[in-house]
Amino acid sequence: MNVIEMENILKRYANGNDMKVLFEDMDFVVREGELVVISGEEGVGKSTVLQMIAAMTPANKGDVKVFGEDLVHIKKRTEWRLNTIGYLNDESVLMPYMSIKGNLLIGTKEDDPDYPEKEKAALAILDEIGFPENKIDHSIESLDNELLILGTIARILMTKPKIILADEPTKALEGEKGREIINHLLSFARKHNITVVFVTEDDSLVQKADRFVKIEDRQLIDETPNTV
Repeated sequence: MNVIEMENILKRYANGNDMKVLFEDMDFVVREGELVVISGEEGVGKSTVLQMIAAMTPANKGDVKVFGEDLVHIKKRTEWRLNTIGYLNDESVLMPYMSIKGNLLIGTKEDDPDYPEKEKAALAILDEIGFPENKIDHSIESLDNELLILGTIARILMTKPKIILADEPTKALEGEKGREIINHLLSFARKHNITVVFVTEDDSLVQKADRFVKIEDRQLIDETPNTV
């Protein structure tokens, strides 16, 4: 089943007096449960691809469909995005002066009948992605960058996204620390059959992907080893 379908996409924007074209007659398809990695030079439109899929910016021409629904016809886009997309970048979505557990349970009071079930789900997610148990009730101000990124991932996973769009969320971390966080995320996605589209230049992540796509000449070129 195709969960993302982009067909004959034209995407351009004004750059001073000029019009910059990022994509022209571009096609892109992602199947359910796939991990697809996108790479390319700076400024070629990697983030823009994710933003079009998330209905954050429209294509100038062409069709973008998610789960068969044309994004042009979605009226309540924020609500749709919350119910469908987990969007990850290097910015935190955590509320200050709260614990990580508190962030995952925002909107659910302790006297709510659903609180025990939601608390159990939150703790299960934190455990599954490797968040230290002894830090769960600490204020986020006391956490380092690594744990803040893990907490942000947990907060997004708590919304039960069908698709995760990841725009270099660990670029602030170097080497193994960043890779370990991504491994936790990918393991969770594989287990729960979540589709992932990941923007990165990390070769180690490319090796884990089902497909590797590179942006060149205004197109998304599939460079998965067995297809070239």
